Amino acid sequence: MGVPPAHTPRQCSAVTDTQLAMLQQWAAGTFEPDYNPASSPPRQIEAIPIADQPAMLDRASLEFCLADAFHPGCEMTWPMRHSSLYMAPFRILHAAPGWIEPDYGPQISPDMVQASDPFLGQVPGGITRWMAVPWQTDTASCRDAQTYGESYDPYLPTFWPARVPNEVLDDTEYGIVMDRNHPLDKRLAAFATRAAWTRPLGSKKSYVDQINNMIDHFGDMGVLEHRPGPGDEHFPAAMQVQNLPAHTRQRLVDTSEPLTASDDVDLSGIEKVRRFPRGLK
Repeated sequence: MGVPPAHTPRQCSAVTDTQLAMLQQWAAGTFEPDYNPASSPPRQIEAIPIADQPAMLDRASLEFCLADAFHPGCEMTWPMRHSSLYMAPFRILHAAPGWIEPDYGPQISPDMVQASDPFLGQVPGGITRWMAVPWQTDTASCRDAQTYGESYDPYLPTFWPARVPNEVLDDTEYGIVMDRNHPLDKRLAAFATRAAWTRPLGSKKSYVDQINNMIDHFGDMGVLEHRPGPGDEHFPAAMQVQNLPAHTRQRLVDTSEPLTASDDVDLSGIEKVRRFPRGLK
């Protein structure tokens, strides 16, 4: 990740040394071929042998975590890389009972780290203190247009697409897609339209106003729901659709920020989307 981005599409395409080593082992056949396409994952913890349940609980929590540290925001950020932070795999080392952590001041220096390592035993709040305060402000900041700029890509990449989406299929357009009484061209155009998920923050306001709105109106943000497609060959079998609270829609209307604003994204004009089979051509 780099800001500003390098003028090359390869900036975000490299894999880590660990990932590369794993791929090399796979290419050389150094792995156990245990893939079973007919298997289905367990849906309840009781379906797993008791001896394996603790590890599965760890896995259930960690699989939804973010992969690496970017800016200190909604992820746990860079201190999690330090092995001194742990007493066992995935287990944070606790500070000794009664130990009082020194005041590190507004900035931690290398000398201070050597004198009293903040990455050793942790006190309550020792992990979340590295995050943005409040974390919603950073969530409002890390989006494609704010971070990379449209000159790099009008749609991707994103920081946390599953948690902080940038452009979403709105419920209004989804209704058009699902209505087969509409002409196919209109349904395809509706499916290709993405609304700005961050629009409730105020697209016409300053950055400071937007991050404060993320704090004050976090409950007004849209929630993405897994919904079925219309069942014909022109659309996916399932879609992620924004369910925006009714009071949020009304507030957008009252503040002259309608859902059909100019910052909607038309996917049909993006070559990366058009190249896929039945890709909104």
